[in-house]
Amino acid sequence: MKTLIKTLFFFLLLTQICFGQWVQVGLNAKTITDIAVRNETIFAVSSENGKLYRSLDNGVNWTMIVNSLVRDVSISPTGKVFIVKDSSWNRNNVFSSLDNGINWIRIDIIEQIYDTMWMPPIILANRIAISPQGIIYCGIIAGGQGGGQYIFARSSDDGITWSSPGICAGRLFDFRDQITISSGSYWEPGAIGGELSLSSDNGNNWTYLLFGYSGGTTLGYFSNGNIISDFYGEGIYIANVIDTTFNWTQISSLNPQTGQSFSTGLTEGMLIGTEDSGVFIFSDEGDSLGSRNEGLTNLNIQTLTLDNNGYVYAGTGNGIWRRPLTELVTSVDNEPTQPTEFILEQNYPNPFNPSTKISWQSPVGSQQTIKVFDVLGNEVVTLVNEYKPAGRYEVEFNTSSHSGLSGIRGLSSGVYLYQLRAGEFIQTRKMILLR
Repeated sequence: MKTLIKTLFFFLLLTQICFGQWVQVGLNAKTITDIAVRNETIFAVSSENGKLYRSLDNGVNWTMIVNSLVRDVSISPTGKVFIVKDSSWNRNNVFSSLDNGINWIRIDIIEQIYDTMWMPPIILANRIAISPQGIIYCGIIAGGQGGGQYIFARSSDDGITWSSPGICAGRLFDFRDQITISSGSYWEPGAIGGELSLSSDNGNNWTYLLFGYSGGTTLGYFSNGNIISDFYGEGIYIANVIDTTFNWTQISSLNPQTGQSFSTGLTEGMLIGTEDSGVFIFSDEGDSLGSRNEGLTNLNIQTLTLDNNGYVYAGTGNGIWRRPLTELVTSVDNEPTQPTEFILEQNYPNPFNPSTKISWQSPVGSQQTIKVFDVLGNEVVTLVNEYKPAGRYEVEFNTSSHSGLSGIRGLSSGVYLYQLRAGEFIQTRKMILLR
């Protein structure tokens, strides 16, 4: 009975329709240091000795699947999961899973790149970053004899084979189209420094942007050439790669703990998570657009992650919170522009009870339908069936009180499919009704 009550309470909390605010999606009272999300699957690392938790249903239920030492988690576009574990001496501290974390395989990254590098006594992985194109970057700390540096290995075949360009980078990454930017640090007795490097061809070739860089926890690159980063304890700065002098200008005195760049297709910018002031947003020109803390009960933002369905996840000192990116950047987009492609967005909230909203966009006018099916392919209801001009649209699917939807109240819990048809374009997504 206690389990049922807990599930129902959490479900009601999760599926309430909250506009313009963050919604908590689990792991209450835990400090979350890293998050990876793909579709309905969420992985989260907690500060309690690096435990790794997993939810397969958008945060409704959670399971602890690794009991210690995880420091970083990422998911490739194929669904392969990668983790880095804390390890002072074991060089093979990167693992992958093809079954959502049930079984893990150790990856021999260091062995594949060791002979191409200088020969320190200690060398171990520090983090995993994956580009939208599926190129995997493993940041590595190489050190010994009183000195060391950050470097990285790269894989273009989903983590099977690895190589290293041998540059000082690998501590932070950001991706924009085919462009990858990475920072790294080096240290030796009496000296410390760093570098910024950029690749315009998915990591095949690299150019040094700046020597002496000492960024801390954030790094964002934008299509106008601007870079937003922070410096250790000195606030947030902006510079432009087109400016040959590469001068940094301070744009905020905030002391961030994490950063996440974004692009909506209409605008670009960066979200900054702070130690005790919550989430702030900056445009790609460096303009501060204020805080975005509506609904948050804890302003200690440890990590920010943008998933493949347009949601931002925040790891805080009190669990995981989620919010649509479109809500966060509404004030950035001054004028709406015409859609350039068909997009059927993930319904929100999901799971839901009793209602959820389905959004889509169309670049051209056409006869358009939105239909809901059960998993056997039986049509449940037609939500839209009419000619629509080019634009962005939203429709509510309400299983308790929706005009014209006979029999909808009898739907049972389970997975349902919703489909957009617009001319020759067809796209289908799944959603979960949880009674």
